[in-house]
Amino acid sequence: MVYGAVAVGAGVPLALGILLALRSAQRRIAWLLLAHGVSVGLLLGASRTTGTGTSAQALDQLAQGGWILLFLWLVLVAYLVPDGHLLSAGWRSWVGAGVVGAVLFVVGAAGDADSFREEHPGQDPPLGALPQPLADVLGVVGLALVVLLFIGSAIAVGARLKSAVGVVRTQLLWLVWGAVAVPLGLMVGWTNHFLLGDHDWLTYAALTVVAVALPSVIAIAVLRHQLFDIQVVLSRTLTYAALMVGLVVVYALVLFAAERVGGTSTLGGLLAVGVVAVAVSPAHSWLRRRIERAVYGYRSDPHRALRLLADRAEAAHAETLSASITDAVAEALRVEKVWVDTGNAIHEEHVVRVPLRHRGQELGDLALEVPPGRRLSLADMSLLDDLARYATVLVKASQAGDQLRVSRSRIVAGREEERRRLRRDLHDGIGPSLAAIVLMLNAAGSRTDSTERSALLDEARAEAKDAIAEVRRLVDDLRPAAIDEVGLLGAIRQRAMGLSGELAIEVTGPTALPALPAAVEVAAYRIASEAMTNVARHSGASRCRVTIAVNGSLELTIADNGHGVEQPIHGGLGWTSMRERAAELGGTCTISSRTPNEGLIVHAILPLHDTPHQPADIKAER
Repeated sequence: MVYGAVAVGAGVPLALGILLALRSAQRRIAWLLLAHGVSVGLLLGASRTTGTGTSAQALDQLAQGGWILLFLWLVLVAYLVPDGHLLSAGWRSWVGAGVVGAVLFVVGAAGDADSFREEHPGQDPPLGALPQPLADVLGVVGLALVVLLFIGSAIAVGARLKSAVGVVRTQLLWLVWGAVAVPLGLMVGWTNHFLLGDHDWLTYAALTVVAVALPSVIAIAVLRHQLFDIQVVLSRTLTYAALMVGLVVVYALVLFAAERVGGTSTLGGLLAVGVVAVAVSPAHSWLRRRIERAVYGYRSDPHRALRLLADRAEAAHAETLSASITDAVAEALRVEKVWVDTGNAIHEEHVVRVPLRHRGQELGDLALEVPPGRRLSLADMSLLDDLARYATVLVKASQAGDQLRVSRSRIVAGREEERRRLRRDLHDGIGPSLAAIVLMLNAAGSRTDSTERSALLDEARAEAKDAIAEVRRLVDDLRPAAIDEVGLLGAIRQRAMGLSGELAIEVTGPTALPALPAAVEVAAYRIASEAMTNVARHSGASRCRVTIAVNGSLELTIADNGHGVEQPIHGGLGWTSMRERAAELGGTCTISSRTPNEGLIVHAILPLHDTPHQPADIKAER
């Protein structure tokens, strides 16, 4: 059996090295696998040699330090996967130092006469020996450099994984999976030595598994990295490997403690078996959740993912809410890139999209880029759907906040523009008129001729009338005076009478309107005036009906019997103005076209109390 293990441990890496040399461009990796196969065959084969001749003893002397070659070539491969090159010139120096350390260790161990005599009492090393202090120094320095080389391989693979995507990441994950065989082999060897009594067959079996598993996985990483989903295999392997290691450690500790306390191994064995039996199921569940979270994210714990999204959203500022949402989704699903796409959805390769819909309104897509080689499972898609539902509400809130900020800034800008207009009108209109009146009065006071004085006073009087008219115009622009004089319904009727001619306009509403906010009164009057003006000028209608109703909010409807429109309605300047007046108060204004030749309907809803800001839309309907 031992010789069969040696043959397998040496033959498989040799065959894989030849295959890589023939089927891929990674010649360096191929040569290292060939060197690994030769080393396994020579070293494990030499350890089974029982001869006492000079040749056998020379092999034993060389094998004293040559055991590191069972791992050295595979460690060097780890620095080269997947493209056959080192990460940088700094890593080249590091690897070079490690190789020098391996040479020093082999020379120092082979030249250690004391170690040789322990295995061969009364015999001198056939290849000669080094001075013992020199052999010790070479062995210690060389071993330290080799250990650093081993540690550096894990760091190098981790550095590649950190920046790797797609195929490269998949190949590196294959290497990581194969590397799990090394600590498992060591654990089996230690268990065999400390607990099972050093069975040679078990030691050779563990070495053979390590010698075969890692080269096989390296060949798959180079040639067939898409064989199956390595992330699933890796997560399951890490789960059961960690579980096995933990259970063995618990078993050994319980057994040791029972022997020390009770003095019997039988009771300790039973107790250890009981502890392991009780702990295995919860330990497996705990490990599986943690490892799957590290590899896949929170797909097995959707409540934790939703809590993560909620925490990130709660801690984010309004300006960074969207970024916080995408970061949380990326972390929950372990993907590199997530974004909210509010433009046209283009289905790129490796991009998964979930629509964001809020009460029938399309807000965009939650898009995430899946690395090549990974496919989202049903659990991933289920978690993504749940996250998208919650994200939809947050995105809607973010968009509403953005719209509110834009609306406020437009209101402020409009207020400033209004102030500028008033200043200009007062400065250029009323100001000169008042100055002219003063000059005329002064001139009239200085005239002795009554005719001239009367003429100047008449001019001053006329100028004063013009100034009063200008003031009335300015006041009417700020708030129509008719609203204060006859109320909203009466003001709209007065405006309707001014537009009546061939068009008959009927205005109906409650006999007594409740007290309305001033802003609502002005907005309703302006919308009604604009709508009636459009009917009079453009509709060709003979009748128009204006209806006002109050039911928690003020509802204003203007309907005519004009020709309507045959094409969808697009917002003109007047219609946009009506929509914006309603939106400023948190209301809506819709303009719908009935069937052709049956006119238009303008319907505005203006809240009478403070309401959240909602954008108003002009909807075109046939």
